[in-house]
Amino acid sequence: MSSSTLPRVLSGYRRLFRARKKLFQNDGKAMLESRHAIRAQFDVNRNATGAQHIEGLLTMIDEAEDMLLHGIVQGELDEDSGNYQVKVKPEHTDTVEADQSKMEPITKETGDSYGTNPKVEVTKNEK
Repeated sequence: MSSSTLPRVLSGYRRLFRARKKLFQNDGKAMLESRHAIRAQFDVNRNATGAQHIEGLLTMIDEAEDMLLHGIVQGELDEDSGNYQVKVKPEHTDTVEADQSKMEPITKETGDSYGTNPKVEVTKNEK
């Protein structure tokens, strides 16, 4: 690995850790598992050689960070109703508008297709 590549790799590693902390801030299990998964992928590719291969890995870091920050929405279980509450933030909608053809709406049928668990109940939030 060249001396100019190492700072980019380390920066990507730190960016992934920051992104996972932002996404999973109140979920200890997800924080632990994501930390292990990120570390494992970096360990697997520790001895990567070839400029083209390393550039591909750096691109994957950028894509993974983007997915963590913009492509995943975390839900929280409401113990009283048994439903999950999902808060869609503006950063999640910016990337969706560009390619709505690939986005499937979440409906009752979506939840039912997974069997009895989890149960998905679609409600409309009135302001």
